[in-house]
Amino acid sequence: MDKKTLPLVLLLVVVIVFYGQILQFLGLVEPAPEQPATGTEVTTQTEPSTQTTQPIEPAQGAVEIERAPDRTAIVDEQADSLPPDTIIINTSKYTVTLSSFGGGPVSIKLKEYFYRNGDPIEMLPGATSVTPEATFAGGTFSTSRVRFNSDLQPGTYDATRDTVEVTYTYSNGQGGQIIRTLRFYPDQYHFDLSVGLVDTRSLGFERNYRLIWNTPLGVTEPQAGPDYQAMQAVTMQGGSRESLDDFEDGRLNQSREGTTAWVGVRSKYFTAVLIPQREVNSVFASGIEEEISAPEGTIKARHITAGMEMAFAPTEMLSDTIRVYVGPMDYLLMADYDVGMEDMMDIGTAPFVGWIIKPFAIGIMWLLPRLYDFLPNYGLVIILFALMVKIITLPLSMKSFKSMQAMKELQPKIEELKVKHKKNPQAMNQEMMRLYKKHGVSPISGCLPMLPQMPLFIAMFRVFQATILLRDAPFIWFISDLSRGATGFTDPYIILVVIMIVTQFLYQKLTMPSTQQNKMIGYMMPLFFGFIFYKFAAGLVLYWICFSLFSLLDYVLFKRPKNVEVKTA
Repeated sequence: MDKKTLPLVLLLVVVIVFYGQILQFLGLVEPAPEQPATGTEVTTQTEPSTQTTQPIEPAQGAVEIERAPDRTAIVDEQADSLPPDTIIINTSKYTVTLSSFGGGPVSIKLKEYFYRNGDPIEMLPGATSVTPEATFAGGTFSTSRVRFNSDLQPGTYDATRDTVEVTYTYSNGQGGQIIRTLRFYPDQYHFDLSVGLVDTRSLGFERNYRLIWNTPLGVTEPQAGPDYQAMQAVTMQGGSRESLDDFEDGRLNQSREGTTAWVGVRSKYFTAVLIPQREVNSVFASGIEEEISAPEGTIKARHITAGMEMAFAPTEMLSDTIRVYVGPMDYLLMADYDVGMEDMMDIGTAPFVGWIIKPFAIGIMWLLPRLYDFLPNYGLVIILFALMVKIITLPLSMKSFKSMQAMKELQPKIEELKVKHKKNPQAMNQEMMRLYKKHGVSPISGCLPMLPQMPLFIAMFRVFQATILLRDAPFIWFISDLSRGATGFTDPYIILVVIMIVTQFLYQKLTMPSTQQNKMIGYMMPLFFGFIFYKFAAGLVLYWICFSLFSLLDYVLFKRPKNVEVKTA
């Protein structure tokens, strides 16, 4: 690196690290609002709800931001506190608390996933009613509003070895009954919910009812913004993944018709999914979107519920079974359900190109945990993975390097042609093509290694942004979570981005032909990538750093005289 180049590199680094402060100093952006000392304040842009609800408190150990009341749950004054006849069931995957007021779960705490303070993840944060709930007669009757009788005595039950089943029964005193049976399995993230009706006429129910996941998922990550951004309702209809996220004026009220395999809600790493065991043709989602203040600034918070319309023929009896998955968005685990539930992660579902990306994504998610088995540090796993990719693409890299070196050698002759045929572009192009042919050079062959790598890189981007494998996975020093990116230009995680920019700059400086245009590209492209990457998962940035460093080793290896076989004279 010469004396003229070094100051420019240093200037780039300074601009990147202090970019936010520079913009504020120039008056181009407003400073972030100061956070209240006693907590954060919610600023809601939607109209206040007229429905009476209890405020949803953050789950213990979650990000400390104030959350708006759940405006979608149907609650009753009697549900202000849990009744004394609570049942607790322990499986190997979670601890579920059941209430007879509504006949179902009011708390599901995962046993293998935790908030950063060590508390278990709560999948029903601040629940004000049993979830999922069933509503009948156009929503005028909800199972969350009535008390059920349980066939089990209050207490704690062990389901770590055998299935535990509990049945809740509501009677209207005139022969009508609603029966909710829940089955919990030792080593599964799902439970089965059976909804039965006896004497539907006495109950006043006909034609259809709704089953709703009525408690929005909560924030589980230190950075609330990306977690809220990932929150949405999703359904699989006709073999196609469909998002229910058409917010208008801060409110979501959307439905879709079609043969439904499942419907659910998701956050960045966790999900709750309703999987019907019979034909369902209608799903819906409700929610609110509002601006709130969080430690990283003003963000948009989403509180979303979703469900399905369950039609039934006029009959005295009804019995439905719904499988309810509540847990991590683990691609391979969700794929085992064989209903396309893994598409909840939105990896390889893009039109036209998804089928190319998906095999790479599946391969990455299959390989990473197996590498982790004998190298128990995901940072080291990513480094090893980058090395493997570089070895696989080594032949293409060799061809690319030779072509780029040839282009560098030919550059003086190309500049001569540009001057000679300045007023005749057609003649210049013809002479340049003769020059390329004479020396066996293709101007596009330097891009060849990128072609097979692009699907892989896109797959890695999608995987690293969504996979729970990197969640809370430490590497070294200050990098304690490979799933998160920098929160700003003063976050220590920005150091990874600066290193990535420097390595990319060095590689382009050493390998690209020295033209004025290439100089601009060499300066701007690394900076451009830095702006894109700085909020991405640290694991993805680490991969790109390692791949760039291994590419520099390529340069050292291929630079040896015996590898440069192009003659330009």
